Amino acid sequence: MLATLEQLLILQERDVKLQRAQTALHFLPVEEQQIAARLATQSARFEQLKQDARHIESERKQLELQVADKETAIRKFQTHQAQTKKNDEYQAMSHEIDRARRDIDALEERELALMDQYDAAQKAVQAEALTVKEHERVAAGQRAEWQRKQAVLQEQAATLTAAVAELQRQIPPAELAAYRRILQSKGDVAIVPVVNGNTCNGCHMKITQATVSAVKAGGKIVHCDNCGRIVYWPQP
Repeated sequence: MLATLEQLLILQERDVKLQRAQTALHFLPVEEQQIAARLATQSARFEQLKQDARHIESERKQLELQVADKETAIRKFQTHQAQTKKNDEYQAMSHEIDRARRDIDALEERELALMDQYDAAQKAVQAEALTVKEHERVAAGQRAEWQRKQAVLQEQAATLTAAVAELQRQIPPAELAAYRRILQSKGDVAIVPVVNGNTCNGCHMKITQATVSAVKAGGKIVHCDNCGRIVYWPQP
């Protein structure tokens, strides 16, 4: 195989590896965002549960205040009832006292229901706290792995970039420029083998017999008749 073609094949291999490393680095922030998003979702759920519990407790305390107000009202009615000498006023105070006591019963019944809800909410908060801690533990591990992967990829990219630069200095400028143009145009690879005796492995089209003969001869860089990629005869 032509020495320059061998160098170009090595260059292409390094280019492909470098592109993979750079692509992986490009998408690494997405992984970090996904980790953060999952943790944020779990934390938001935890905060919502705590807020729900606080709301229930606040509503229960409001009911306590209402019960206290009703009890104060009853004492006032009873005082007024004890002082009045009018029967109709006495009966009116009795009705007010009975109504206040019914209100208290209803408020206390609602308060008991809220106490049960608060207990359930607190249990949910405690359970979710454990879940959040587990998510934080998992997220910490994922971030550590993400950082390790980033460091490895950065090192690979730096090593490959240096290797590509060194190899490019050894390849004739004209052949290097042609390779780069093809690679940029095709977006995948610039150099492919001939397969099945007469088919370009890049575009999968048949090449002419003259091109096949030139590729076999190995005396020069040969291009596919159809896609323009550099083609070579694979070693047995």
